[in-house]
Amino acid sequence: MKTRLSLSKSVLSIYAYGLIILMLIPMAALVPISFGDSATMSALPEHFSLRWYREVLGGSQWREAFSWSLITSCLATLMSTVIGYLGAYLLVHSSSKMKGVLEIILLMPVMVPTVIVAFSTYILSNWLPAESNWLLIAVGQALLGLPIATLIIAAGLRDIDISIIRAAISLGGKRHQIFLWIILPMARHGIVSAAALSFLIAFDELLVALFLTKPGLETLPLRIYDAVTYELTPAIAVVSVFLMALIALALIVGNCLKSRGTRGVPPDAQFIARGK
Repeated sequence: MKTRLSLSKSVLSIYAYGLIILMLIPMAALVPISFGDSATMSALPEHFSLRWYREVLGGSQWREAFSWSLITSCLATLMSTVIGYLGAYLLVHSSSKMKGVLEIILLMPVMVPTVIVAFSTYILSNWLPAESNWLLIAVGQALLGLPIATLIIAAGLRDIDISIIRAAISLGGKRHQIFLWIILPMARHGIVSAAALSFLIAFDELLVALFLTKPGLETLPLRIYDAVTYELTPAIAVVSVFLMALIALALIVGNCLKSRGTRGVPPDAQFIARGK
């Protein structure tokens, strides 16, 4: 029996590692491509060079695209997280009969195709000055991240014991004090997770930017799309390597912060916190 169990565990481990390696191979292949010297993409370049790294880092188009993506994504993250928190608070604590309607409205962007959200922001741009297109891109990105942010924050708010909030109210705590000193610390993991996922959704979004682009306004996914369509040079691999490195760095920093947060906490308390 033990032999069968250990054998099944070994087979499952091999299967899992095989799937991980299979998924990592396409991304790993981008690394040698990025060091190619020729103008065409090759998995095994004849000569290695930093030519395309200099092209990307020194090219104004890639820098401006990254800057616009960063600006619109940060603004979209702020909007989706704030509105998501307000909506999640109402969904968790409200006893109104309209709560179901509110939930449908908040989750609507994820129920319809992304192109519908992009087209609606495009229609809205016809009523506003062309200079506000970057703001509309952020609004469209925020709409796409809003349902995810709402669900994650609502899950975190449901874990908060309502008796703690009632005790704070009975002791004379004001609304802003209860939010800053009780709700925010206890729901911070859900809020941070919602903000992180909203940022990733916004940063990776293409269709909204495709509808609202104009000369001088191009996000990084749109710049990559244009490069794949019209150029197809190793510069795309360079940008992909940079993005993978940034994501890996963010994961490492997140794990370090998580380990620092649990350092010094007794194992029993950590077990109880995980159970909650």
